[in-house]
Amino acid sequence: MNKNTLVSIDGKSRAGRASQGCTGPICCIFSTSKSRNPGRGTTLRGQGRVHYWLVRQAGEDGYAVRGVDGDYLPFGEESLISGDELLAHYTPEVAVFEERMLPSARRRNYQLVGTNREQGYRRSLLAIDEPNVRGLFELGQEYILARRMAKGRALLGELMRVKTPFPGKDQYLFNEFGIALRKIGYFDGAVICYRRALKYTERDDHLLYNLARAYYEQGQWWDCMEMLTRCFALNPELPVARDLVILINALAENPALRRRYDKPPVPEGVARRAALLDESVFTTDDEARSRARGRTMRDEARAVLDKRRDKGLWLPGRDVAGM
Repeated sequence: MNKNTLVSIDGKSRAGRASQGCTGPICCIFSTSKSRNPGRGTTLRGQGRVHYWLVRQAGEDGYAVRGVDGDYLPFGEESLISGDELLAHYTPEVAVFEERMLPSARRRNYQLVGTNREQGYRRSLLAIDEPNVRGLFELGQEYILARRMAKGRALLGELMRVKTPFPGKDQYLFNEFGIALRKIGYFDGAVICYRRALKYTERDDHLLYNLARAYYEQGQWWDCMEMLTRCFALNPELPVARDLVILINALAENPALRRRYDKPPVPEGVARRAALLDESVFTTDDEARSRARGRTMRDEARAVLDKRRDKGLWLPGRDVAGM
């Protein structure tokens, strides 16, 4: 296996491909309740109790909003809102943007072009492309961190279901999304992103490890061990995968350690498979196993301590599982 084609484990590298460009300004349809002032002009397109708006990012913390008419095209003058107002009152509607506005714009040859002199690009804003998807993904994280979980889950779920093909829509993109969600403690979302990445490749030991680690964080032992087994089949020398096997072995043997790390009991079958993987790595070198175990436990203890020290960051728990 060519290691240069593998996804990143920690998000610090973009192994496997060059970036298609940085995050671009967000442009998408959003909805609000009809109780909000729709402004003047053409009747706003809506459904049920909502109105639709075209929202595009304008600056660091500003968004330009225009109404959407009966043909799902923007009309009238833009008004500016803050990022806080967007999070509080507007709901992203990626499917409506992809399935209604973009086809309507193509039929009527409607264009909306944006430029960024600093980043040197000029592109159509009415598009499902990597910059827009990345921008919307970052907005999804903002919803989650602002404790607006329903909107955050819905947005991230719609991004996973985008049908439009575009350059950069691959395992590297969804792996990066999984890493980002894992880092903010949203492991359920990370699992969904990693599993989406696996639709593009099944022979990537880094990706399989990332998914195993997310399952470990959830306490989903059988799923974790399945991914680790597949990872070892591809690359039994991957250090982080070895470390995770050592950690699972230690937790299986030590109830006090499980309580300290807030992990459920390890099923006997999982513990047995972990022990077999452990033996396959170290064979008869007990001294190497002991050194690796000590290092792994120290690293994990530091990681757990770091999580508990960060009391200013709210992390969604298992009560908000899924999207």
